[in-house]
Amino acid sequence: MKDICVLILAAGYSSRFWPLKDKHFVNFLGKPLIYYSISQLSRLGFTDLVIVVNKNNKSQFTNFKEEFLNTSFTFVEQGEINGMAGAVISAAKYISGKRLLIIGPADVYEDTLFDSFSKMIKTHPDGILAGTTVDKYFPGGYLTVNNGRVIKITEKPKPDAVPSNIVNFVFDYIENTSLFLDTLAATSSKKDNNYEEAIAYLLARGMNFRYLPYKGYWGYLKYPWHVLSVSSFFLEKLNGKKVKKAEIADTAVIDGNVVIEDNVKIMENVKINGPSYIGYGTVVGQNCLIRESMIGSNCVVGYSTEIARSHIGNNCWFHHNYVGDSVIANNVSMGAGAVTANFRFDEKSISSVVKNKKIDTGKVKLGAIIADSARIGVNASIMPGIKIGEKSIVGPAVLLDNDLPDGKFCMFDKK
Repeated sequence: MKDICVLILAAGYSSRFWPLKDKHFVNFLGKPLIYYSISQLSRLGFTDLVIVVNKNNKSQFTNFKEEFLNTSFTFVEQGEINGMAGAVISAAKYISGKRLLIIGPADVYEDTLFDSFSKMIKTHPDGILAGTTVDKYFPGGYLTVNNGRVIKITEKPKPDAVPSNIVNFVFDYIENTSLFLDTLAATSSKKDNNYEEAIAYLLARGMNFRYLPYKGYWGYLKYPWHVLSVSSFFLEKLNGKKVKKAEIADTAVIDGNVVIEDNVKIMENVKINGPSYIGYGTVVGQNCLIRESMIGSNCVVGYSTEIARSHIGNNCWFHHNYVGDSVIANNVSMGAGAVTANFRFDEKSISSVVKNKKIDTGKVKLGAIIADSARIGVNASIMPGIKIGEKSIVGPAVLLDNDLPDGKFCMFDKK
């Protein structure tokens, strides 16, 4: 794969991911998501990587150059043109004339996708578009396929107008990159879908784009609650019990596939059910219960706290809390008795407001999504699916049933 250039599209500002920040740097098992994408590419023989970044995350990406010394990195800041088309055009001088694989680094897929790709590329198609079949509506691009050949791409059709059950995710191979760049430059659309329109143009001109079917796990971070699904994927990959230089009380019970990093302290009567991950330097206090969760480094899970099916960042503090099916970022503190509700009494799926539009999360159980440096007061109750912005404060005894924007203070009205 050394003769294929990989273009990684990482310049988006993750606006639908609020209140969490850049989705590429959400940690899983102690490493950011983008680390796994680059590691997978490097391990499978791709050595020429061009990464399109934005002004905010460029410095974070450059740190990876030291970890993958056999990989060539080129970092390009996206220009004035938005969307995927703008990202590709921004990298034009680094990719022109090369065989090109375009990927989205916030997508997670297994090595079997690359195995199938390496076989298909030997047939020398003009392009390859990967996809997977779905049994319900997905707000993305759809492929129309005939005898393995892509004949049409439809971007975000309405639920009652989907042309097929094949969803296209960003794993696109282009044989003639110069032609594709010229087509992009000549394409104009008011819907911010110039990238898809350029591919549609090439399909209409009879170019041979093959459909690469994928049946393995496909994870993605589009909305913040998707962190839970990807977290589950990584946890399910754990195999056995791996306890490093940790201090574990004799009365603690660790059951199932669990990884405990260095300098962790597990105190008396703790129960940890796998699959679970406990990051470096974290302390788990007496009588705590941790189930199927990922907990970052240097956290304090204080006395009698239960964390179930949740993703916890670094430097978080808890004390006598219930945290269920929740995503909590870094440097978050929850006062004693504060809880996250994760289930509606009517047992319906939980909705969330994204960009002023109410959408169905598809989850029957979903707790809170809490951003960096938020503070939750004692005995506060957070209703299912509620999002709390960065550096916001939920006062004591508050029942929070609406999203709280960044930097806000919600206080209980004694009147």
